[in-house]
Amino acid sequence: MTIEINEQDLALLYYKTKQKYKECIDDSENSFLEDEAGVPFDSIKLIEKDIKIIFYKDIASNYLFEVSLLLYAGDKEIGKYTFIESETGNAIDDILVLY
Repeated sequence: MTIEINEQDLALLYYKTKQKYKECIDDSENSFLEDEAGVPFDSIKLIEKDIKIIFYKDIASNYLFEVSLLLYAGDKEIGKYTFIESETGNAIDDILVLY
C-alpha cells in the first residue's frame, strides 16, 4: 500500500489539530485545565511536533493519522496535544496532557 501526502496535506492536518486544540480548551467543561497549566491558554505557543500514520494489523487499508503539538509557555514545554483522525477524515480522539 502506498500513501501519498504532500505539504498541503500535512499543513491541513496541523491546521485541523490546532482547531481541535482550540475547541478543547474553549469547552466550558475543560475550564479547570487552564489552572492546571499554570498560565493563560492564550499565552501558550503551539509547536508542530510530528504526524504518525498508524496501520491496523489486519486491515491495511484502514489507518489513522496521529498529529502532535507541543505546548510551550515561554521557553518551557508544559504539555502536549494529540489529535487522532481516520483515513476518511473523521475525528477519532484527542488527548491533552499537561506536565
